[in-house]
Amino acid sequence: MIRKILPLVGYKSLRALNAFHALLLGLKMLPAYQAVGYESFFASFGEKTDSEKEKLLREAAVFVELQQDEVEALISFATDKNGVPYSSVNLKNLNAGELHEIIVSVCMEIGRIKIDLVSEEEKKN
Repeated sequence: MIRKILPLVGYKSLRALNAFHALLLGLKMLPAYQAVGYESFFASFGEKTDSEKEKLLREAAVFVELQQDEVEALISFATDKNGVPYSSVNLKNLNAGELHEIIVSVCMEIGRIKIDLVSEEEKKN
């Protein structure tokens, strides 16, 4: 189904990053993760293996509701078997399983981007 993840550039990449964090925040709100602060939860996500990250993202994609523009931003970085990027046009033709796989695949790539929630200056203090 998914053939390729496109480079994460441009405004939609920021929207996709926002959707990624919405998924993580939503996952953190589940009873199993509520006792952990978001900063710690986010840091621990970065320390996990790819298979552990994928498991968490699969869980998040099932339980966390994303807005349509967030889903559109995420899927726009994946291509179909013909190399055509997914868009709002073909979003309506994708079933829940396909959307889930695309969201997880793109989020795995976003998870490789190094972003700190705390600045280097704050870390020194």
